Amino acid sequence: MIIEKERKIPVIDTFDLVVVGGGVAGVAAALAAARNNVSVCLIEKENMLGGLATLGLVAIYLPLCDGMGNQVIGGIGEELLKVSIKYGPGQIPDCWKQGGDVSKRKEVRYQLEFNPVSFAIAMEELLLQHSVSIYYDTRFCSVVMDNNSIEAIIIENKGGRSAIRCKAVVDATGDADVCYMAGEKTISVDTNRRAGWFYSYDGQKIQLHQLSDPLYKPTPPGSRTYAGDNWKDVNALNIDARKFIIDKIHELRKIEGNEKIYPLIIPAIPQFRMTRRLDGQITIDKHHERYYFNDTIGMTGDWRNRGPIYYIPFRSLIGARVKNLITAGRCVSAYGDLWDIMRVIPPCAVTGQAAGTAAALLTRENYDDFNSLDINRLQSLLIEQGVIINAN
Repeated sequence: MIIEKERKIPVIDTFDLVVVGGGVAGVAAALAAARNNVSVCLIEKENMLGGLATLGLVAIYLPLCDGMGNQVIGGIGEELLKVSIKYGPGQIPDCWKQGGDVSKRKEVRYQLEFNPVSFAIAMEELLLQHSVSIYYDTRFCSVVMDNNSIEAIIIENKGGRSAIRCKAVVDATGDADVCYMAGEKTISVDTNRRAGWFYSYDGQKIQLHQLSDPLYKPTPPGSRTYAGDNWKDVNALNIDARKFIIDKIHELRKIEGNEKIYPLIIPAIPQFRMTRRLDGQITIDKHHERYYFNDTIGMTGDWRNRGPIYYIPFRSLIGARVKNLITAGRCVSAYGDLWDIMRVIPPCAVTGQAAGTAAALLTRENYDDFNSLDINRLQSLLIEQGVIINAN
C-alpha cells in the first residue's frame, strides 16, 4: 500500500450548480438550470458533448411519442431533437411537423437519425449562449461533504487537482459516480453486451452499422458481458469492440466482394447500456405502466414497443442521504425494463430538465434539501417550459 502525501487543493471557482457529465442528460440539466437564473458549471471528461449519442455514435433520437400517435415528451427533450439536426442531416417526420397529417402519427413515430458531430457542436453552442461554463477534459474525482451536503467537488485536468464549490450537484455521469462517492446507495449490473456501432466507407457511400451482440438472448459463444463500473471490464469492452468492428469489416468485404470497405469512424467511448445507478427513494419498473405519481416530473413512452407510457416521479431522481444531490439520465432509480427505457436520449433529456430546474429552485430559494422542495411549484415551472406531465 502507498499512502499519498496530504496536500492542499485550490478552490478554482464557485457555482450555484455543478452538473457532472456532459451527455444529453447533463446538457439538459445545465440548460434548464441556466434558464432558471443560476450559475452553472458542466464537468465533462471527454472533449465533446453528447456522450453515447455523439462520441458513442448512437445517432438515433428515439421516439418522443407513445407509438399510438400521442406525443409524451416536450420541453428540452423536443428542443434537443430539433437541435440535433440544426446543421444536418436529418429530418423530422412530416406528420410530426406543424400542419402535418395527424392521422399518420399512429404509423410513424416521432424520431429521427442525426449526425453526431452536428449534434455535439449545436449543443455546445446552446450551452454557451446561456453562459454555462464547460470544463472539458476534466474528470470528476471525489466530493467534499459537510453535514450530508456536498460542499465541493474534486476534479482533475491539465491544471492538476482542484476543487469547485457549489450549492447543488446533478449526477449525470451515467454511472452514478457522484452518488457512489457521496455515499448514496447504488446498484450495479454486469450485463452489458459487446457493442461497436461504427461508420464504414466503401468508396461510394458512408454507412452506419449498429453492431452489437444480441441484447435479449444468451451471450454468443466466445463473447461475454461487462460491468461499466469495473475498470478491467471497461478496458476489455474497448478492446473487444474494436476486434468486433474489424471482424465485421472482413465479413462485409467478403459478402460484397469489395476489399476497399474500411472503418471510417469508430466509437470514442465504450458503448455501455446500464452500469451503476442510484437506489432512490422510489424505483420505477414495468409494473408502473400508466401509474401516475403525485410528484411526476415528466413521462416517456417505450422506444422498444408501441403503447406503454411511464410517468417519472421526482423521488426516483433523489436518494436518502445527500441533501443537495440529484440524478439525471441513465443513473436515475429505475429497474429492469424501465432502466433500459430510461437510459436513452428522450427520457434522459426529461430527467435532465427536471433535475436542472429542481436544482435551480433549491439554490435560488435556499431550500434545505430536495425533499423539502415544493413539488407543485416544480411541476408548474416544468409545464411552463413545455414539459408534458400528464397524458390525459
